[in-house]
Amino acid sequence: MEPTPQLEGGTYEILRSRLQKSGADLQTRLLALNNERKTVFGAIDTRLLGTTRITTTNNCVPWDMVPVGNKFIFGFNVVIGLKTETELSDVFGVYEYTNREFRALDLKLLEAPQFLEEFRNLYRYYKNTQFVKFAVLGPHLFMVFRVGKTPNDIKTFKWLLKDDTLTYLDNRSDHEYVFPPQHEFAWK
Repeated sequence: MEPTPQLEGGTYEILRSRLQKSGADLQTRLLALNNERKTVFGAIDTRLLGTTRITTTNNCVPWDMVPVGNKFIFGFNVVIGLKTETELSDVFGVYEYTNREFRALDLKLLEAPQFLEEFRNLYRYYKNTQFVKFAVLGPHLFMVFRVGKTPNDIKTFKWLLKDDTLTYLDNRSDHEYVFPPQHEFAWK
């Protein structure tokens, strides 16, 4: 009489071991492919150096940040509540990055008189104004604000970004804030 064949385990155990073997094989092949990619294209290791907190005077939602030399400008969206006027410090914060820490600075970097007036007018005349993002296009920094319900209802402030300084240019450059073409050729 022949012995009856024994199963390796239940259905769950069989499927689990097969999936683990396939996963290990896939991981090995993925590492080999990644190493080959690094030799062909090169690689820069990215890793988290640390974490820190940014303190603000208001309860706000951080939206974007942009480096200007060794300083960073942070943009926030804040619910003002009982305040009648939105101030520059409600929307922006300037911080210096030293010794892996952010240290709050004053807003002198952004205090161009024409910009301050146009910023006040933006929040005065557009009820639902929200800061959206910073965009660096060439030598210019655009501060983008949504003033309506659709993503195309925007106002921008244009700055000249040179080394660690900003020079305010105007708020009439909405048409310049466009995404670059997706292709370097024209479709026919």
